[in-house]
Amino acid sequence: MFPGVMDVESVVRTAVESGVFTKPSADQKVFKDQCAYCFKDPHTKDGLYINLKNYHAFCREHAEIYANNTGNNLYVQFESTKVFVEEKGDGERADGEPTNKMTKLTIDADPKFEFEDKYCIVIHPNYSQQFFNVQGVQEIADAIQTIANSTSAERLALLSSTSNAWDADIKLITKHSNLVQHDNDKRLALSGWHCEVENCGLDENLWINLTDGAIRCGRSQYVADGQKTNGNGHMQDYYAATGYPLVVKLGTISSNLESIDVYSYDEDDAVIDPNLEKHLKHFGLDPSKLEKTAKSTLEMELDMNEKWEWARCTEDGAVLEPVYGPGYTGLINTGSSCYMNSVLQALIQVDSFRTRYSDKALDILLNCPIETIHNDFNAQFAKVIRAMLSGDYSSETDLEHNNIKPLQFKRVAAGNHAEFSTAKQQDVEEYIRFLFEKISQNSKEEVIDPTDSLRFQTWNRFEDIASQKVRYTEQEELIVRLPIPEALLKPIPDTESRFTVDMSAAIQAAFDVQFVEGYKSPITGEQKGATNTITMKTFPDYLLFQVSKFTYNNLGVQKKLDVEVEVSDELDLVAYRGHGKLEGEELLPVETPSEPAAPEIPANVRAVAGELMVMGFEENACLRAAFFSNGNAEVATNWLMEHMDEPNINDVFVMPTGTPSARGEVDPNLVASIIDMGFTPYQARYALKQVPTVSEAVDWLFTNMETIPVETAATGASSDAPQPSITEAANKKSYKDGSEKYKLIGMISHMGSRPDSGHYVAHMLKDGKWVLFNDEKVALSQDPPKKLAYIYLYKRVD
Repeated sequence: MFPGVMDVESVVRTAVESGVFTKPSADQKVFKDQCAYCFKDPHTKDGLYINLKNYHAFCREHAEIYANNTGNNLYVQFESTKVFVEEKGDGERADGEPTNKMTKLTIDADPKFEFEDKYCIVIHPNYSQQFFNVQGVQEIADAIQTIANSTSAERLALLSSTSNAWDADIKLITKHSNLVQHDNDKRLALSGWHCEVENCGLDENLWINLTDGAIRCGRSQYVADGQKTNGNGHMQDYYAATGYPLVVKLGTISSNLESIDVYSYDEDDAVIDPNLEKHLKHFGLDPSKLEKTAKSTLEMELDMNEKWEWARCTEDGAVLEPVYGPGYTGLINTGSSCYMNSVLQALIQVDSFRTRYSDKALDILLNCPIETIHNDFNAQFAKVIRAMLSGDYSSETDLEHNNIKPLQFKRVAAGNHAEFSTAKQQDVEEYIRFLFEKISQNSKEEVIDPTDSLRFQTWNRFEDIASQKVRYTEQEELIVRLPIPEALLKPIPDTESRFTVDMSAAIQAAFDVQFVEGYKSPITGEQKGATNTITMKTFPDYLLFQVSKFTYNNLGVQKKLDVEVEVSDELDLVAYRGHGKLEGEELLPVETPSEPAAPEIPANVRAVAGELMVMGFEENACLRAAFFSNGNAEVATNWLMEHMDEPNINDVFVMPTGTPSARGEVDPNLVASIIDMGFTPYQARYALKQVPTVSEAVDWLFTNMETIPVETAATGASSDAPQPSITEAANKKSYKDGSEKYKLIGMISHMGSRPDSGHYVAHMLKDGKWVLFNDEKVALSQDPPKKLAYIYLYKRVD
């Protein structure tokens, strides 16, 4: 395996005896996929140098730096080269093996190539002297064999993490799965259907009502610009008259039950009916005897909306000119990671991020102990940003080694977060908030927090209508949320459900007076309500806007509005600067932060406790066990056995306040109402877990803001996942302030029906030209989709 070229025993033995060699253990982690300080790998020039002291890998440049700094100068050089496999003909190689035989596990490998791996010993600083025959130094030969045979530490970490998940839309199971059907002896033919309404007679776009078997036509629906399906909406009329909620589209019925189009009118959504086959056979429709002949509603919506939006945002169909160089590095999608890739492309447009994580990247990396570098947040962030801005992975002359895969950064940044640690698609706005908090946590006091360039403060003016007294609260924010009131929507001609809104009007709506219904005056005792008004206290160097394209139906499921925004390339926000308390205003009395009452014990906790009480245990002990085991009977039993000797096990059990289990899930529509008043989603959810109504929650937030704990990463990932290191002292946040004028420099667009599905791309204004960043594809934009973006990035004009 290791051909000899010279007698190297004495040279290598000397190096080993100098203390720069560690014999690999049985469970030795070997890093051999990527340089610890950059994104060079075994396939790049000179490959990687694996240090035999700690089995971490470096490219040639960084191997020299590491050896000079530490004295650890003994390396295994690992090069992996693509080798063309000569074809013999008709799918057979010259050696008789089929050309498409997989010789090792690879991703997207060209079947005409194989990888040839080469290992040798080098000793710093003589990198040109390669020692292949080291059989005379058995421990070194064994170490090389271990490296060659091992699965890399990076790959092991990937395999232990959550596997990729398909990010398609998720349908809900209908509440009508046990629908009562009429015994009216109605049996339908397997074809030849038509709308049963007199003088209609349509034979397409037909639906069957699962309650009584009535057949009616659906509504007319746009399937292309200016083109609609036939339909008179008679099934919707039928539901309005009868209240029979569950319908199925005829023409979509087949043996593939998952593809059948089922709609619930009172749930206002496409749903899953677990008893669908039974419900259809009740009227003589056997799915196994039918074939699909029509598109489902979802398929038509995808054709009209998502595909149109996708093509528009990715500029599909246009011949785009690739662009290369520093700042034009593509990011490879590692499994629904386009949301993260888009955010990273936006952040390198911000001066403070370039200064912190690119200009000072090498300081961060070299000062991080090599033992922790792969799990260190600052090191991994610096590694990514430096690579993106270096130009080393964006070269017109070396296409094979372009783009980087920020997999380790994604894992370290996410930690054990229940959502971001998975391969599922995520809401880019939520990720921005999460990432910025992580950055602040990892910024030492002496370091300028780069997120300070985007953070700002608002004034929240709360007025008690009955007494006309006011309360001012300072609030920190990262993003200006732009509401889309229905009154502002203007229909787009020749479309059914697509609208346009002026950005200036949406900004005005964001700072409009919000009425808080039901507020009881602490001064007069009258319940006349209150108002809340937001103004800007500070104006940051960069300002993010989020278009509120997503709303909730009555089931709490997010739906996307088809809204185009008439974007302003330049903004003047001087009208929205606030100044705090005005002369003549009287302040509401300062209330002592209230301690929320203990919430009710959830039904599932009581149910499990009941099961345990049957075994003879006391009620309070059972309630404790059920609560601390998340309502799992088996876990609760084990918990109870382990804690029976505790002296307070039978004390009266009171549900803790503020815990996720305390009040269960909160109504997303109530959350949205509180967010509209300038609070974050986390603050809104937290307040609603203390008090039940919007007015009480808003009042609670104004008087208890400082008692809300810092939002932490939700748990849920494997405990074996790498945990990010947190600096000992987090930087105290500061806020920039300056001119209220801004210019548009970037945007992130979303394609899909929900923010946690679909796809994200970024467009950035660089050197006066718009550039599309679609994961690893980077090209000059011909027609940036400014009207369709979800997140807009503006830079202050001084």
